[in-house]
Amino acid sequence: MSVTVAETTLPEAGLRAEIRLLGQLLGETLREHEGQRLYELEEAIRLRTKALRQRYDPNDEAILVSELGGLDLGDAARLVRAFATYFQLINLAELERQARSLSESGEEGELDAVLSRCLARGVLPEEVAATLESLEIIPVLTAHPTEAVRRSILDHQDGIGQELARLRAPLKSRDRERVRQRMATHVQVLWQTDEVRSVRPRVQDEVRNAVFYLERTFFEAIPDVLEELSDALSRHYPTVRLPAQPALRLGSWVGSDQDGNPHADAGMLGETLQLQRRTLLTLYRERVRALARDMSQSVRLTPVSKRLVESIRSDEAALTDYTETLAPGTREEPYRRKLSFIWRRLGATLEGEPEGYRSAQSLEADLDLVDESLRAYQGHAVADGDLLRLRRQVGTFGFIGAQLDVRQHRSLLRSAADEVLLRLGGGREQLRPGILNPPPVALDASRWSPETGRLLTTFAAMAGAQRQAPGSAGTFIVSMTQSQDDIMAALFLSGLAGLHQLDSDPPRSQVDIVPLFERLRDLEEAPAMIDALLDDPVYARQLDARADVQEVMLGYSDSSKEVGYLCAAWALFRAHEGVARVVSAHGRRLRVFHGRGGTVGRGGGPTHEAILAQPATARDPRIKITEQGEVIHRKYARIETARQNLGLVLGATLEHALESPVLRDPPAAWREALDAMALESRQCYRALVYEDPGFQAYFEQASPIEEISQLNTGSRPVSRGGTLRVEDLRAIPWVFAWMQNRHLLPAWYGVGSAFEHFLRRPAGLQALREMYDGWPFFRSLVDNLQMVLVKADMRIARQYAGLVGNERERTRLFSNIEAEFHRTVATVLEITAQRTMLERQPQLLASLRLRDPYIDPMSYLQVRLLRELRQLPPGDPGRAPRLEAVLRTINGIAAGLQNTG
Repeated sequence: MSVTVAETTLPEAGLRAEIRLLGQLLGETLREHEGQRLYELEEAIRLRTKALRQRYDPNDEAILVSELGGLDLGDAARLVRAFATYFQLINLAELERQARSLSESGEEGELDAVLSRCLARGVLPEEVAATLESLEIIPVLTAHPTEAVRRSILDHQDGIGQELARLRAPLKSRDRERVRQRMATHVQVLWQTDEVRSVRPRVQDEVRNAVFYLERTFFEAIPDVLEELSDALSRHYPTVRLPAQPALRLGSWVGSDQDGNPHADAGMLGETLQLQRRTLLTLYRERVRALARDMSQSVRLTPVSKRLVESIRSDEAALTDYTETLAPGTREEPYRRKLSFIWRRLGATLEGEPEGYRSAQSLEADLDLVDESLRAYQGHAVADGDLLRLRRQVGTFGFIGAQLDVRQHRSLLRSAADEVLLRLGGGREQLRPGILNPPPVALDASRWSPETGRLLTTFAAMAGAQRQAPGSAGTFIVSMTQSQDDIMAALFLSGLAGLHQLDSDPPRSQVDIVPLFERLRDLEEAPAMIDALLDDPVYARQLDARADVQEVMLGYSDSSKEVGYLCAAWALFRAHEGVARVVSAHGRRLRVFHGRGGTVGRGGGPTHEAILAQPATARDPRIKITEQGEVIHRKYARIETARQNLGLVLGATLEHALESPVLRDPPAAWREALDAMALESRQCYRALVYEDPGFQAYFEQASPIEEISQLNTGSRPVSRGGTLRVEDLRAIPWVFAWMQNRHLLPAWYGVGSAFEHFLRRPAGLQALREMYDGWPFFRSLVDNLQMVLVKADMRIARQYAGLVGNERERTRLFSNIEAEFHRTVATVLEITAQRTMLERQPQLLASLRLRDPYIDPMSYLQVRLLRELRQLPPGDPGRAPRLEAVLRTINGIAAGLQNTG
């Protein structure tokens, strides 16, 4: 890739200079490893696609497509790799630039701004304190197959990022050249590293990847955000203190999500928790050792508390062998001596020795003793430093790390409960008595059918985990929930494993049973179902035992796939609103779990904006949010970006709970407008996707969905039924396929017709503009649409449509899709009073448009390769190299668009 800016300007220059330097290094690698001819070919193609973007000419495009079609297969594959590698480097540079901007910013953070606004509008300290007591935010990492980038690739990118950071510092020319050479080496190794996985990752691999983020960013970022909140409180509400229970914690489905994944089981649940535990204990030991090195205070110069002295004596008696290894001088350095004993006990805990800590609370108690003594004898500055940070880390993560949720399909729970009841000689009428008095049954999997045995051993594993570390695996999610009987079946099975004793006084329970509403009908009936569930006297005892908190999960992906973006968004809003009202009416508290995907077609978009757009009446500040695939890397690969994203979510949740003036209940006319538009968009969407007899063939032929199913991105199958039928496909590959062919159809189709129909009403435009200006929910919905409409490209989409064999059907369906796209663009521009999409966000628009000339060649080549691949019969030796090249284009386009599913 060519460079036109001298690299010597890098310390003063910004993102463009860094991208140019990386492009130059890639260009050098191409020339060295592939030859001057390929480098010149890549440059020529790039300039021509750039020219096409600046001034489109269909004849020039046809000539370019023809020339790309004539390339040798090897050259085509290498060309794809060149553009794909360039996007890896661009994404890296943007991530590093964002992290640097955040670290160098002298401005106060989002939490300071939120509390400042609260103070300005008269929110009282007691209101803030009460909200903080209830505040609970849990980002939940998931292992959905949306991360197309291999861990090895990310590691090399990290190495390049570290060298970029070094180049920003003043360096001698010799040192600068060494840094540049190390970067060049990383780029060369990156070029020689296969970006396509040769095998599908195992669940164990996904678990290790999640633990990487726990260790690398969350362990540091969450305490940082809590410290930022504490500092903001001291400035604006000095009488309010952070509660002992941390407001921000980490959750995960990785290793525990069993829905549709036969490789996740009870054993994997235990392995995941064990890996997290060992990782945390190792991190704690490192921090304690560093503290012991620093805390050299002598008892001859400053006193310590009596309780600390007694604790050290107790340690000396219990750890006699270790005590003898300590330097004699530590007898006069009590803090160092105590921390040395803490370090030793953590080691014993790691190895499972009896001298180890039985729980994280025991470790916290030891650290509290040190803190208490320091504060009693003028040691506040020391106590508020790294010790406070460690105490927050232990309080946040314990010996758990990420709290694991287990998920399984309702049908398996119902059939398992029926099997157990039948074995006991009863029927479903024995379900509720069996919840209150769980019958003794063998939990050995071999005694049951495979699915029932798997469920029972999973509940047993959850019970064992909860006994060892309460909170480690205390949530069971029932996917595709339809009725309260689904929840009661899960409650019955969990009781067999001893996860609750609801007949005791008071009742006890170590598990939350969480309904997941995913389909339109279930979302519409969710409030009534929750009402009936909370009315059930047996289930009421379960909530009595769980601090009155009912968790409810709303599924964005399947609902969008079923009825389209607009209808699903409105159904989710109404379900959340209705469930919140019902839970409050029963005197209970709601924890809402937003099952959002990484793309708009699966409920994605800026998370903090989505929180502020929640129903005005749904103010319980307990939120869980899924974080998936490439979204995890983009948000949490760097501590700086992790802090920013967590701070935004925390701030938005706090602001929403404290009744921001911009959050108000929408008037009835606005609701009626959404009702009408949701119905119109659903009818339009389903008429194409589910009712048009030619759509399935169009989808399969005009997208790389078959090839995506062969891309080794995750451990879970892409389909529930083993087919590519729309009904069977999971939402993730469904959206991924439409992203690749630049249709992005699931994120907008049907919306234009709905908007256009409403705009024909008298004062329709005025009404929609008022909704856009005054209703955060509608504004967020429309702004997310803008993003996908900019990423969609009907010119490139037309190339993919050309893969459809039936010319008449191809013309009919693509004309329909293209017309609806332009209809959607036109109506969104009317509503937002703009001349072009993202007119008010020119930097974002420019960033997206700069990527197109590099994505386009990969799209043209993907179309060519798909056509060739599909013309070859099964078993033809030419299929394998073409399939491999297609998979490389899939990775490259995903990197360019920064989205998969």
